[in-house]
Amino acid sequence: MKKVADEMYVILIDSGTTNTRIRIVDEQSKAVIDALKIEVGVKNAAMDKSNQGLKEAIEQGMEEVLGKNSLGKSDIVHIIASGMITSNLGLKEVPHVVAPAEISDFSRGMDQDEIYGIPCHFIPGMKNKDIDGDGTIEDIREMDIMRGEEVEVFGLLEQMDISGEGIIILPGSHTKFVRVNKDKELVSCFSTLGGELVQAVQGNTILSSSLEDGLIDTLEMDHLENGYFKTKEEGLTRSLFGVRLLDMYTNISGNQRANYLLGAIYHEDVQALKFYTDGLDLDWFIVGGSEILKDSMSHLLSLEFSDKKIIKATQEVVEQSYIIGSIMIQDN
Repeated sequence: MKKVADEMYVILIDSGTTNTRIRIVDEQSKAVIDALKIEVGVKNAAMDKSNQGLKEAIEQGMEEVLGKNSLGKSDIVHIIASGMITSNLGLKEVPHVVAPAEISDFSRGMDQDEIYGIPCHFIPGMKNKDIDGDGTIEDIREMDIMRGEEVEVFGLLEQMDISGEGIIILPGSHTKFVRVNKDKELVSCFSTLGGELVQAVQGNTILSSSLEDGLIDTLEMDHLENGYFKTKEEGLTRSLFGVRLLDMYTNISGNQRANYLLGAIYHEDVQALKFYTDGLDLDWFIVGGSEILKDSMSHLLSLEFSDKKIIKATQEVVEQSYIIGSIMIQDN
């Protein structure tokens, strides 16, 4: 890339449990100039009992992506960082904003520091309420936290023509449900370990040999539904064992078994959503995430919430949500 005179850029850093994404974004057009994914996250800091390795990996990644685009530190206005990078295992711990929260609450809650000698704005996450160390089971029933998803939610809301109240659904390593009111405040959030459970079952149980082809390559709705309804009828642990039985005694493919597995585990996510939304008068569900997860979740939601408007965000909207949300919070 050849830098045009007077162009300035921002860097967006989204750090999760296992991966970190670094994006160079044009300050004016909001276009992504380049992006780099590095396989390091706060899991590494937890294992090392230090964030030094995480810091060095991010700085090396920034040096790489800037050099590749013939840019220097002086070309970067600032960095905006979100996600687990603001946790106690990240580079700078920033206290959660307490729900309900509007975009200005996140803006006020930002903290400042430097990364790689460049000023950085750290965006806080959100928690449902304040609980001290003496919390009870009932307190935990209503408690939840998130870091990073708030950025995606505001980016989705900005791009989509919606009104009323609803739930933003972000399937991933952790499935996140975020309740939004008519004023586009984030009322609360609700999380599951759905995605992590899929990966754990595939990689660390007897089912590994039945899922050697990996996770889903293409969606096959019949097999997705089979897993979903098996869990509904027989419970999750029995339906999961069904993956091995399908491998031993049927001719269905590895991809079809992977669809069955996702359907089985997503049944539990949908049940969590039913609990979370019980008694609420909602106008819509918006589903984000990667294409396969978004399509599979949307389809299964349609089986249980036929009275709700279920909207699949387009891939372009999903990809832009993090960029738009980050810059909105920083500029607010």
